Amino acid sequence: MNSQDTRLILPTIELKRSYEQYITELGDEERYPYPLDLPYSDFEHLVHTLTQYSKGNELPDWMVTNSTFWLVENDNILACSHLRHTLNESLMAAGGHIGLGVRPSARGKGLGKKLLAQTLEQAKILEIKEVHIHCYESNTASCNLIKGFDAYLHSKEKMESGETLLRYIINN
Repeated sequence: MNSQDTRLILPTIELKRSYEQYITELGDEERYPYPLDLPYSDFEHLVHTLTQYSKGNELPDWMVTNSTFWLVENDNILACSHLRHTLNESLMAAGGHIGLGVRPSARGKGLGKKLLAQTLEQAKILEIKEVHIHCYESNTASCNLIKGFDAYLHSKEKMESGETLLRYIINN
């Protein structure tokens, strides 16, 4: 995998097949970030919805303006990130600005680092100075990835699920 060939893009209908393969590969695994849970049988509608959300249009009442990005190599989606342009009270408690996910077959190849770095660049364009990134304490890969970007632990909280949520901040 040539890292020079990977790039962060906005969702596009041309990558429907790769997206479907990504979802199939995830199987019963919990999907991160959340846009991977959206219905995709009408793929054109999914891409339209994600585009509108990035413009602050057609948002459900509980949602803030957000952008979804795909890390791709050629016509293959390797990873997905989600960037919330602002945070509401609920997202400050659990969610943060950025959600990340790497396709199972692409894990362990350093793509999480590339995905987070490029998503942080998008946050910088939006002038997000303090980027909140949350993960569960049990997810050591995510914790280590986030800490690798000079994040500091802002707070932690025991969730109803029994998991401990870590709230990191990266000064951007």
